[in-house]
Amino acid sequence: MEEYKKSCEDELDWVIINQLHEATLQMSKSCFEFKKICVGLIGATLAVLAKLTDGKLDHSYFYITFILCFGFWIADFSAYYFQRKTRIAMNKKLLALATRNSIENYPSENLDVTWRKAAFNHSMVLYYAFAFIEVVGWLFYVHFGK
Repeated sequence: MEEYKKSCEDELDWVIINQLHEATLQMSKSCFEFKKICVGLIGATLAVLAKLTDGKLDHSYFYITFILCFGFWIADFSAYYFQRKTRIAMNKKLLALATRNSIENYPSENLDVTWRKAAFNHSMVLYYAFAFIEVVGWLFYVHFGK
């Protein structure tokens, strides 16, 4: 087997691939952190609201937590979108490396991403669950709680 010698183009592509990989990892960590912060902030918000309202349930319990959930969902799916975009750019560079070095049948992923796919993907289930609980809770409060 012949030893692989990197060309200048290969070297530059590897630098770009490594940077994109690092960016993808950071965005992935951010997505997980968004979820942790969202859960913690909703819990803290409910505790503060309980203190401010003397433990009496009102609409603010539902509105404020829904708005928090919505805000984190937007931040999370935006990060997810750009994470996928960097992954696509990495795959293009890897494919260019494979082509330039005559590697046949290089397995390339067919990734695509749209804002809609980013907003409604399986990693957003936490936000959907919170939103569902908040809306159902609010409906019960409106119809049975007063």
